[in-house]
Amino acid sequence: MMLRIESLHKSYGDHEVLRGVTLRVDAGQIVAIAGPNGAGKTTLLKCIVGVATPQSGTIRVGDIDARQNSLCARRLIGYAPSETALFHRLRAGELLDLAIRYHPKADLHLGLALLDELGVPRRRRVGALSHGMKRKVLLAQALASGAPLLVLDEPMEAFDPAARRVAVDLLREAAASGRGVLVSSHDLASTQRLCDRVIFLWDGRVIREGSTGALLAEAGQVVHVTLRDARTRDDLPSRDGWEWSGNGCNWTLVHDESPESILQWLNALPIASLRIGDASLDEVFAALYEESMP
Repeated sequence: MMLRIESLHKSYGDHEVLRGVTLRVDAGQIVAIAGPNGAGKTTLLKCIVGVATPQSGTIRVGDIDARQNSLCARRLIGYAPSETALFHRLRAGELLDLAIRYHPKADLHLGLALLDELGVPRRRRVGALSHGMKRKVLLAQALASGAPLLVLDEPMEAFDPAARRVAVDLLREAAASGRGVLVSSHDLASTQRLCDRVIFLWDGRVIREGSTGALLAEAGQVVHVTLRDARTRDDLPSRDGWEWSGNGCNWTLVHDESPESILQWLNALPIASLRIGDASLDEVFAALYEESMP
């Protein structure tokens, strides 16, 4: 086991950001934390690496109590934060070298090769890099740290499709070598391709988790419906196991019935167009948060 968190609570003043979060990441596993802005994803990752201090709960990185021995725990973590406020006067290769020196199994040659693979000019000053390029430097330094646990906050934000494919391959290779990977992401399409398990956060609480395959199988199929006239949710047909999301003329239905049965129930609606397919994590996400919203 690379990471285990139990009943983690974190507040800023009267605002409770994490409300009893429990999760685990095993060696060789890629786990995603998904959730809207304000769900607590970044705060959770900051607690793991010791940047933020929780009020209660336990965090274990390998055999180390990360709350009691934060410095020792951090040596086991390759961290890519969401912030890109870096040392702008350093060159990309210099920043990578500085960032990984703290780790006992760091590999500078690997890090420089990763910069090349991701298309980052080694000798360009960090201040002259785009936001996406800075994020590539952060990903490269996490991978080159040699740490057995990677904690990555939106690691592929602002990546172009080609760079995203490279990053997915690199993270899969890291997991295949026995490293644990914890990723927070809004990019559920990449999450679906990359991750073994997904944990959905809402308002600081875990509202659903499971293997990617099980979540998709449980969700079943999805129907994208465009109506000629706007409707409210109360105007739409409802059955056990159905989850509607959307508004006005555009709706998505996640269901577990046959297409023939679905079409019979939808026949009374003023349908302009209809598309049936397998559910994606985007549809699972939308249905979960529609349920959770007051």
